[in-house]
Amino acid sequence: MYNDLIRELSALESSKKQEQVIALLRSQKGLKGKQNPDLQLSASAVVFKGEKMYFIEHPYQKELLLPAGHVEEGEKPHKTAEREFHEETGLTAGAPRLIDVNLINIPYNAVKEEKAHQHIDFRYLLKLRDEPSERAELPVFLLSKTEAPEEFKKYFLEGKQA
Repeated sequence: MYNDLIRELSALESSKKQEQVIALLRSQKGLKGKQNPDLQLSASAVVFKGEKMYFIEHPYQKELLLPAGHVEEGEKPHKTAEREFHEETGLTAGAPRLIDVNLINIPYNAVKEEKAHQHIDFRYLLKLRDEPSERAELPVFLLSKTEAPEEFKKYFLEGKQA
């Protein structure tokens, strides 16, 4: 069902988390969009401008996160990362390369009345395109490694390899 994603994941350095995600992808259906209320696919954009990385302020959790969103029906996760980066920051990025996958516990959202659930989050390193920006959907922050949330500091090495 998700053979293309499993192949893409297999190119990453092997880890227990990766094995867990592959097992979930082999056993689950309907992970795109919000069909499955317990487990959904999402994708995040890791994008640098020089030595700094782009972050957004999440509208409900009020914390700094990578631009990200749900993988829609018929959409590939790398396209989700590109789309969400554009929607949330007003900027354009492409040339995706999968650098990580994460299982994220999403808390109950009282505003949307969504129960707590999990995301399989595919994280793509994207290259910023030199195009005019549009209006950002969310507050955008360009942070150095020392300013970035701890969870994302490991990606600064990836940015130097891009």
